[in-house]
Amino acid sequence: QASSRTFHAPDGRAKRGGMAAGGEVDLLAEAEALGVAPEEDDDEDLGGTTDQCDLAGSDDPGNATEGGGPPPPDEHTLVAPRYAVGQQVQVLRDSGSYASCEILAADRTEMGPMYAVRFTDGFVQSLLREEELSL
Repeated sequence: QASSRTFHAPDGRAKRGGMAAGGEVDLLAEAEALGVAPEEDDDEDLGGTTDQCDLAGSDDPGNATEGGGPPPPDEHTLVAPRYAVGQQVQVLRDSGSYASCEILAADRTEMGPMYAVRFTDGFVQSLLREEELSL
C-alpha cells in the first residue's frame, strides 16, 4: 500500500509526496509535487548547442570533436633512446648520489625517451627520463 509524507518546497510551502509500497520514497511523486517533474512531451535541454566549438583555433571542424591541438607526432619525429636494453648505467637519486642499474626497457614517447631499469638490489623502476641516466 502507498503512503505519503510531508516535505517543504523551495518556496517554503508544505507539500505531500508519495511513498511507494514497502516504504520506498516515490521520487517522481516528490518531483511532481515540487513542480520540477518533466512534461511528457518535454525534451530535456542539457544546455549544449549544435554548433561545434573549435578550442584549438583551427579552421578544421573535425578538430573540435577530436580535442583540438596539434596532431600527435608520428614515429619519425619521436627521439630515439640513447641507451640500449641491457646496458649498465647510473641513475641520479634524489639524494644527489648515483646508483648502478641495468636498462630493462627503452621507449620513445612524446615527452622524450623513457626507461625502465633494475637496480643491483633487484628493485625495478620505470618512467625514468633520459636526463636522469648517465654512463
